[in-house]
Amino acid sequence: MPTSGPLQAGPPIPLPFSADRVTAAESPDGSVFVAPQDPTSPSPAVAWVVDGNGPAAIAEHVATGIAALAADSTNFYVATYSNVYAYDRASGNQDGQWTMPTVNAANSSDDDLVSMAAAGGGVLVSVTQGDTVSVYRIDPSSSARPHRLVQGLGDAIGVDGSVYYERADHHLAVLRPDGAIASGAVLHHTPNGLGGGVQYVDGVAGGAVWVSQPAGQGLDAEFTTFDAATLAVLGSYTGTVTSSVVDTAAGPLVLEQSGSSPSCPQGTSPSSCVLRIDQHGNVSDPVGVGAAVTLVGLGPAVVVSDTSTGQFDLVRLS
Repeated sequence: MPTSGPLQAGPPIPLPFSADRVTAAESPDGSVFVAPQDPTSPSPAVAWVVDGNGPAAIAEHVATGIAALAADSTNFYVATYSNVYAYDRASGNQDGQWTMPTVNAANSSDDDLVSMAAAGGGVLVSVTQGDTVSVYRIDPSSSARPHRLVQGLGDAIGVDGSVYYERADHHLAVLRPDGAIASGAVLHHTPNGLGGGVQYVDGVAGGAVWVSQPAGQGLDAEFTTFDAATLAVLGSYTGTVTSSVVDTAAGPLVLEQSGSSPSCPQGTSPSSCVLRIDQHGNVSDPVGVGAAVTLVGLGPAVVVSDTSTGQFDLVRLS
């Protein structure tokens, strides 16, 4: 996939469900798995998959509400607040189950308390409790319980399985797949009472760790990028609190809301766009994608709220 030049949005692929929130994940071969995100629901849920350009098909039925999804070349993984399930992608049969670490959903508001990534030959599950995030590793070939790797104040998972996190002393740190640990700069932690003054580890993309510092009251945010190999500062720029940077085969891409980003094509609201972005926050090649709710990679795609049907569409980017 080209890493420069204009981006193009493909035709919308209907996702036959409605929901307040959505969780999605993409496998290395480009299959996109999508499900309603409603982990406190006791009702059965359905996860869907889009191979290529569709149509969407049922991937799995799950006994309760879904918290997060992940996929590798062998398995599709579903996390609830009780368990993580693995399903063989060739047969559809369940071939693994692990008990989730304790998740306390009380007073969670709309926070995503559980996230999950298949990386470095394992499944990494992040569980947020208050201000603390614990990252656990599951070995898909073993029935052993999830093993806690790190605990900190925020995390992001690299494609090689490296865990980037903010330590309790606010240093940016990384745990490598071989067990090596390195630390870098101290992240800002001076809350201003308005939701600002604190840096958060957001993600890993384009060889950089992306850290944001919201201004507070839903205003802009200051972003700092750190070298994913050395943790040295690469640059900083001002963006929006709704920015979402994702590592893709097309290079790092950012999802922006049109109303808050002058770089987006201006059109009918609500809408959003995806742009190329470099480590210094320079953006280019915007493409409008409608009312997108999430961006996934490696083969980039967005899940879009379809206001005409009240459901969702998947839009692939090329």
